[in-house]
Amino acid sequence: MSPEVPQPPVPDPKEQIGGRTGFRDARTLRPGSSIAVGVVGAVSGLALLVPGLLTPPRSWTLISTVVLALVLLWLFVVRPCVVIHAEGIRLVNPLRVVDVTWPVISEVRSRWALELTVGGRRYTAWGVPADPGRPRYGRGMLSVGANKVRGQTVPVAPPKPKVEAQMVAAEVEERMAADRKRKDGRTPRIAHQAWDPVSVGLLLAATAFFVIGTFVV
Repeated sequence: MSPEVPQPPVPDPKEQIGGRTGFRDARTLRPGSSIAVGVVGAVSGLALLVPGLLTPPRSWTLISTVVLALVLLWLFVVRPCVVIHAEGIRLVNPLRVVDVTWPVISEVRSRWALELTVGGRRYTAWGVPADPGRPRYGRGMLSVGANKVRGQTVPVAPPKPKVEAQMVAAEVEERMAADRKRKDGRTPRIAHQAWDPVSVGLLLAATAFFVIGTFVV
């Protein structure tokens, strides 16, 4: 009987892209409005939470409701963002994280938010909303007339301070075009989506606290 040949370990996509120390040349994009809303919401929530904890008798319904609201605010408003780095882009959504590299992206669009198509599957970046006052951005990589927005040519421009899907989409395509010109072909082909355990655990804990505080205590 022949000895069993050990199988090589499956590489972690995060380590393939950026190693253990982080991404190379990374830049995090998040709308300034999300930070402002997060700060206002946090201050308002603490203004309700602190008196609720210090003033007897404590209202656990109020306390658990405020805690759940703060968690939802962080998950759906403050946390979502995109991280653009040398090899690709990371989409940080409320409960999931998507890592894709430039070679695997086949289409870039902006509808209500930035959208990437990889192998027929569409990924949406919650943290990069589209500006409704600007034309949508979108094209197929194999279609004629690249960089078209509703029939108009869109020049690829460097990102502006305002984070919006149309401008980020233009930068993504610029990065994709630059990567295709690389002669070494060393950019890994990665498309990986995973649940974020911290976010999921925080949401479950806040929801359980809300149920207990409202219906049990």
